[in-house]
Amino acid sequence: MPRLIDHDERNRVIAAASMRVLVQKGLGALSVRNVAAEAGIAAASLRRAFPTQDHLRKFCFDAIGDAVAQRIAALDGEGLPLVLALLRELLPLDDVRRDELVAQLQLGGRALVDASLGASVIELNREVRGVCAAAIAELDRVGARGATIDVEYEVDRLHALLDGLAIHLLWAPGPDPEGFAMDVLSKHLRPLCATDAGGRVSSAGVDEN
Repeated sequence: MPRLIDHDERNRVIAAASMRVLVQKGLGALSVRNVAAEAGIAAASLRRAFPTQDHLRKFCFDAIGDAVAQRIAALDGEGLPLVLALLRELLPLDDVRRDELVAQLQLGGRALVDASLGASVIELNREVRGVCAAAIAELDRVGARGATIDVEYEVDRLHALLDGLAIHLLWAPGPDPEGFAMDVLSKHLRPLCATDAGGRVSSAGVDEN
């Protein structure tokens, strides 16, 4: 009887191996042969799933989005703490997320001259904007000053801040990158939260004073 293949586990192994190749050796080394060697899989077997480098690059890019989506789906809570947790998943604040950003930037740069990656880049950007939209919607749900908020503008503004913050943390993380990032995001978002007479952010349970 033929051995059953756990395709999800195989894809996780291939995605992890591809990420290591990208981060450690660069985009030029992302080949079926190198990824197969890194993953401990026969190159001929991997080539059946990814007959060209374009297929492998697209798989890597899409795997980043899938990994982020799975982490975000596991979060719970509400208000500003939940929003900050959502946004934290998109910042290079540990080795996993740093590697994802490095790989994303390499593949995104390739998409400028490789149309086969264009749709994946657009989709990942759309997903990031979707997280920003969910963040603003959550603040609105728990009591943001919805009457004075231009929602689309705030989503675009948060998206731009998040993208810039991610690059800043990659190149100049500083001594406390997570503290810095959370402080920047908190100060940006607190004006959108409802406050009580004492100046506290009542929607998120975060002390404004």
